[in-house]
Amino acid sequence: MCLDTSGSMRGAPENVAKACVLQVLRTAHQARRGCRLLAFGGPDEVVERDLAPDVQGLEALLAVMGQSFDGGTDVQTPLERAIALVHTQAWALADILIVSDGEFGVTPATLAALRACKADLGLRVHGILIGDRETIGLLEVCDAIHWVRDWRRYASDARAAYADGFSPVSNRSITAQFFPNAIRR
Repeated sequence: MCLDTSGSMRGAPENVAKACVLQVLRTAHQARRGCRLLAFGGPDEVVERDLAPDVQGLEALLAVMGQSFDGGTDVQTPLERAIALVHTQAWALADILIVSDGEFGVTPATLAALRACKADLGLRVHGILIGDRETIGLLEVCDAIHWVRDWRRYASDARAAYADGFSPVSNRSITAQFFPNAIRR
């Protein structure tokens, strides 16, 4: 799991993202699958932890849940690390999950490496988008995007977080609306 804890995720989006991580971890353990967390922020801000179903795994999880970064968003480093991991025997059958607001991009070389893993290894990449609009970052890397649109109801300041359902974004395809050729399939 690649968990975005960058500055744009501060507050309710990050809390919802961490709740998603807890549920994914629970599901992985029930299925007897391993789980590794790569929490990231800006450049050189990555925390990597194995989340085993034991005391050490729980301690690692709690340490990461109480931490966040406050800079930019560098998904490049954790994604490259995840690609390296799926080439190892221990993680050969793993999937990648990115939990983020999607405000990022990846280099063409990393995108090519990811596509090669998908073709050669059967890798699947899922995204949990915590936000109001699709993003090119997630659209480029993910096979499926699971959208959490109502994250604002979990904010501590309901007015600032548009808890009444109001969104400043007119529709969910705002990228396609304003940049019709930006989304590559």
